[in-house]
Amino acid sequence: MKIFFNYSLFLFLCSCALLSPNPNRGHHLAIPTKLTPFATDYCSEWPDGKREDPEQWANCCFTHDLHYWLGGTQEERKKSDEELKECVKISGAAEAGFLMYIGVRLGGEPGDASYAWGFGWTHSRGYSPLEKEERGHAMRLLQHSKYLQKEPERTLINNFIKQNLSN
Repeated sequence: MKIFFNYSLFLFLCSCALLSPNPNRGHHLAIPTKLTPFATDYCSEWPDGKREDPEQWANCCFTHDLHYWLGGTQEERKKSDEELKECVKISGAAEAGFLMYIGVRLGGEPGDASYAWGFGWTHSRGYSPLEKEERGHAMRLLQHSKYLQKEPERTLINNFIKQNLSN
């Protein structure tokens, strides 16, 4: 009788454990993410311009990298990719802009690559919207960026900061 009771109690406790919600079941444990200082290689895996103008659309890629460094929602990524295409088109290279757009749409998903959406974070945030505090921290990091030492990067960063602080 005592064995039957202990076994029944064991089964009851096991079934309760299986039926009760576990906030960690099916989810990864929360890993704190940290934003690293901004870094860019301009047009990752792509030239920064044509042979006759080797930096023709480098500024477009710089701004695009600012957006990808910070990350955010799917809508923000799509807007950033469309702005890259339009910027390269305005620089006089519509075909290159279209090809770059296809490349970033196919290869820029959130992940671990140095060109992935949200690459500035130590752990992938996916398409998580940024909290006001996170955005503010990012803008403070940019205010101390090594890229502020020369134009046109200084202007591009300052414009990015103004745009993000107004959001």
